[in-house]
Amino acid sequence: MPVVVIVGRPNAGKSTLFNALIGEWKSIVGPKRGITRDRIFGRWTLAAGLDVDLVDTGGFDTRGDIDLSEGVLRQTMTAIEEAHLVVCLFDGSEPPTPDDRELVDLLRKKGKPAVYAVNKVDDPSNDLALAAFYELGIDDPVAVSARNRLGLADLAEAVRLSLGEATPARAHEGQGLRVGILGRPNVGKSLMLNRITGSERALVSPVAGTTRDSVDTNVVRDGKTYTFVDTAGIRRRSRREDSIEFVSVTRALRTIERSDVCLLVLDAAEGLTDQDKRLCGAILDRGRALGVVVNKVDLVDEGGVRLIRESLQRGLSFMPGLPVLFVSALTGAGLDRVYPLADELFAKATTRVPTARLNRFLKDITSTHSGPMVGGKQLKILYITQVDVAPPRFQVVVNTDEAVPRTYARFLANSLRKACGLEEVPVEIRFVPRRHKRRAG
Repeated sequence: MPVVVIVGRPNAGKSTLFNALIGEWKSIVGPKRGITRDRIFGRWTLAAGLDVDLVDTGGFDTRGDIDLSEGVLRQTMTAIEEAHLVVCLFDGSEPPTPDDRELVDLLRKKGKPAVYAVNKVDDPSNDLALAAFYELGIDDPVAVSARNRLGLADLAEAVRLSLGEATPARAHEGQGLRVGILGRPNVGKSLMLNRITGSERALVSPVAGTTRDSVDTNVVRDGKTYTFVDTAGIRRRSRREDSIEFVSVTRALRTIERSDVCLLVLDAAEGLTDQDKRLCGAILDRGRALGVVVNKVDLVDEGGVRLIRESLQRGLSFMPGLPVLFVSALTGAGLDRVYPLADELFAKATTRVPTARLNRFLKDITSTHSGPMVGGKQLKILYITQVDVAPPRFQVVVNTDEAVPRTYARFLANSLRKACGLEEVPVEIRFVPRRHKRRAG
């Protein structure tokens, strides 16, 4: 699938255009310069049967007057290198700037196919709005208003024609295994991502909260595709400094929804915190397979590692069996086990339990543990079936339409996980009265 990258100066409206083109509010938009720091990916449908991977980038800013400008510029340059085509966006509310000229020259030197667009043109038929940009030596820029969604069809047609008939071959078909990397700010998520993937895809900085958006990184390893998603650090609500960080936190939680496997990254020097527990609960509540990765293990001794293990056993007792890796993103120690862990967790999450095994579980549980009294009569499990995977979902038919106590539901879920070899992943159980044999959704 072709990769199309949007580049331009800060505040030219790249993120607004990106959101409008993919039809989803994904890139963070705000009045501050330099909000988009990492590369953001989405799917843009140019025409029926023709999709491209669309990439939003940080601003092309050679003045260096925004924080992390050097790293942001490096990320933008990387995106240009990887692109099959570039959409170069200008701010139509002001004349061309030296950065605009430098960006056009850069694209020419690299021989990169480009479509030029002028944003913030509320009347695309007004040629006067485009006149100033012809001095850059470009032909027929497309007039658009990303905010008002004007000129987007013209832009899509221009990109389609520039791409031509050829569609680049993909290294691996299919979406691949999606692995979300989550955790509090500054625990080393981005550095770990760079180590795992072997490239500097995520912007790394010692400043807490550097990663504002979710960043998708595709890796093909041993013929298998993995998509790693690095997210903004999640801290307690009272410590969220601005609306942009709030959006980042919301985005990180949404990342859980679109991940097959989640890795919760902890700081070995700080251990398990209450916020880590809450984030762990959010992942499990959404039915995602979870692995705990304790980073910065190079900063603690063997005694410290032992104490962390004991703390995790106590603090995560609500989900016994969670796998734990001790790694150092700085040195690379232990990171070779991340891929096997992701594979194992995904395999568990997509397990189909044989009917015979479910029947044995049902026989054992009903013979050794009587159900509680519900609505004046004893709860009886009549039969159980698996209705879905990722996470494994089970429908339990019972003899009452009264609500089953949460304590018993939790006991049954944990017993089922243990009996069916699913200790590492959450399972979902839906109780259905005998007269209503609805499938779980």
